[in-house]
Amino acid sequence: MGQLLSIEKQLLYLLTSGDGAGAGAAVSRLIQVYEARGISHQIVRNALSKLKKEGYAESAERSRYRATPLGEEFIRIVNAKPGLYEKEWDRQWCMVLFEIPESERRRRDSFRTELLQLGFGSLYKSVYVSPWDYREEVIRLGEQCDVSSYITVTNTSIVHNDITSEQSIHLWPIEELQEMYRRKESWFQEYLEPALARLEDTGSTEGLQLFVYFLELGDVIAELGLRDPMLPNELLPDNWTGKQLMQQFQASLRQIALAIPEQSPYRAFVAHFLGR
Repeated sequence: MGQLLSIEKQLLYLLTSGDGAGAGAAVSRLIQVYEARGISHQIVRNALSKLKKEGYAESAERSRYRATPLGEEFIRIVNAKPGLYEKEWDRQWCMVLFEIPESERRRRDSFRTELLQLGFGSLYKSVYVSPWDYREEVIRLGEQCDVSSYITVTNTSIVHNDITSEQSIHLWPIEELQEMYRRKESWFQEYLEPALARLEDTGSTEGLQLFVYFLELGDVIAELGLRDPMLPNELLPDNWTGKQLMQQFQASLRQIALAIPEQSPYRAFVAHFLGR
């Protein structure tokens, strides 16, 4: 899944949420949404075709697509990840060890990419750790990448040379992520908040434009979610702002979703997000 583009991942989210007119979503509705974002219908169709080819979506009807169980599982993981910031850490480590031969380099690289997107850090060569229990997800990824026979997965405590917040900056790109959060904060303050204010000032009840903003902010959250391991406080520097900003973005995303009128055809896409 790490090779899919942002639009493909977001389309998969929309297929999982559904447009309220049956399982999945109508291609015509998806095209309408993305044309409002300046994205051509051909790009949308190509992205849907790729999702189908990769096994993340299917088209039971010619004009509709829906997510497969594999696609739904990916979205579940992405959606659940920001919630890790609210979770208490039990000081156990999920550890993945592997020795994949050079002849399987492509599968090895794909598996490693997926581990990094889940939030693992490289402790040693071919030894990856996460403070969160991803055993089931790692085993599934091993099967998906066809490297199961080469990997070992365990949940354990470290009894010597445990990882500290000072050491975590060498395992995870903490400083790079901090700068990324600063850029997204500037985007939020300089672009999204003024845009939402202008829309409110016009008194417009246009559900499509609100939904476009919902998707734009959702893109930002998803990008951060795939890069940020959502480490517990014990492993983060004192000046870390990622947790606060992620909570702010999530709260704003919910406000935008609630502002989409009930009668809008785009409300169905956010109903699942709102827990309805």
